[in-house]
Amino acid sequence: MSDTLNIRHTKDSFSTRAVVDEYVAHASDIGLWQSEALIFEKYVPKSSRILDVGCGAGRTTLALFRRGYENIIGLDLSEEMVFAARSIAKNAQIPVEFLVGDACALPFVENSFDTVFFSFNGLMTIPEVQVRQKAIDDIYRVLKPGGRFIFTTHDMDNPDFVEYWTAERERWTKGLQDSRLLEFGDLLFSKPETYGETMQFVHVPTVSEVEGCVLKSGFSLLYAALRQDICSESAGVLSVSVDVRFFVCEK
Repeated sequence: MSDTLNIRHTKDSFSTRAVVDEYVAHASDIGLWQSEALIFEKYVPKSSRILDVGCGAGRTTLALFRRGYENIIGLDLSEEMVFAARSIAKNAQIPVEFLVGDACALPFVENSFDTVFFSFNGLMTIPEVQVRQKAIDDIYRVLKPGGRFIFTTHDMDNPDFVEYWTAERERWTKGLQDSRLLEFGDLLFSKPETYGETMQFVHVPTVSEVEGCVLKSGFSLLYAALRQDICSESAGVLSVSVDVRFFVCEK
């Protein structure tokens, strides 16, 4: 796999057998986070037409369908993830459509959806701010007027990680950062126990960085909060994810 950070790296890193298997396990063992359920209950009517971008193996798509959000489509960049999601849906006899597609060039006409959801920091697995901006712009395009864009990110402003990011900023100032990284806030990490040598990418933004991107696309920001301030999560959720920040935007 190339070390070049681009959308191809993202696609490749989420297409390995080990990563797909983990996401299949998340779909069956973890399902919808309590925080995700609460956000949807507050901001998304059951009748909404929903696009679940970066759906992986269908963890959120299928769980939302089971909660009554039946007008939902899952979309992911990885063919392997979509194949897994389709298999799970077929075995569970859940009639959800899963498509292969790029968040930066969504295969839908404008004003197609009431809600677009990009869960589990998926937006920030897209390298380069201008490419992430393109994804946000296209999500804005496919939303109906008044539609909501809901997503999560890691949070550089989280007090729990101030020490790390202070040290990382000093490395960047001195030019000592990982040479593969493109922007301050980028991370490359591996999980040898489950992913082997696969390197995962994620960008960790500040709140102001995210606000700037969504406002540039034309959204208004309705709500932003750390997950821990929304509710407590299960041990299973906490075992696979650190705290994240939810954003709810409106077209």
